[in-house]
Amino acid sequence: MSEPAAERPRSWTLRCRDLCVQRSGRDVLRNINLNLEAGQCLALIGPNGAGKTTLMMTMLGLLRPVRGAVELDGKAIADVAPRSRGRWASYVPQTLDGMPDFTVRDVVAAGRYPHVAPLAPVSARDLAVIDAALSQSGLTELADRPVNAVSGGERQKTLIAAAVAQDADVMFLDEPNTALDPAYQIDLVRTLRDWHARGRGAVIISHDLQLPAVLEARVAAMRDGVIVADGPVEEILRPDRLREIFNAEFEIMETSSGPQIVVPRLWSEASD
Repeated sequence: MSEPAAERPRSWTLRCRDLCVQRSGRDVLRNINLNLEAGQCLALIGPNGAGKTTLMMTMLGLLRPVRGAVELDGKAIADVAPRSRGRWASYVPQTLDGMPDFTVRDVVAAGRYPHVAPLAPVSARDLAVIDAALSQSGLTELADRPVNAVSGGERQKTLIAAAVAQDADVMFLDEPNTALDPAYQIDLVRTLRDWHARGRGAVIISHDLQLPAVLEARVAAMRDGVIVADGPVEEILRPDRLREIFNAEFEIMETSSGPQIVVPRLWSEASD
């Protein structure tokens, strides 16, 4: 099923200015300056504990900084009305614990919340968008299953389908392929490529460096709560730069189809 035609994405700018965020009394982000424009695909990379998820949640207005500001078109993001914020951005977390016993369709349908007036019935277009998101994500046959009764990967696909149905200007995804098997990971790349091709933006946290590479994303690398590098994928995803970011060795491998990828060096000559 093809997706109903969507409105042309609007122009917007998100600015993080001198951003400092504390959690449990500890500085997690320090002096973050980052701009994001409509239609951009941004990948946040870095070691565990670097502050990536905290930055994403602050960009979404879910955490308030102790210093600095996050502004959407000049207005503090936390002050943007929830429905307006929902039309601007969707959010796919790593996991969603304690989810009520809704069906897969119910969860995907919830993505239409920002577009439906309070107490108003779901429109025919809303239903078409929901069905298209289920179909695109390969969830049509699971639509009436309780979301707590499907696999972890299928639950993750349900959250991504809900974000697609939300049809916001930008999608934020926190390690979206963690629970996905290889076939689902390929589907995820297709979904995100299609999303970006329609003029939508994306912000993705990923430990899988192939994901930002295949999406040709802009890459912002974090370490110890600061951004240590920000640039095009070919500039950041190099063994020498990644060694500084992750304190680990990387190497370039050539795929059978031609493109080169950078991967962690998991073996050494001494162990061969």
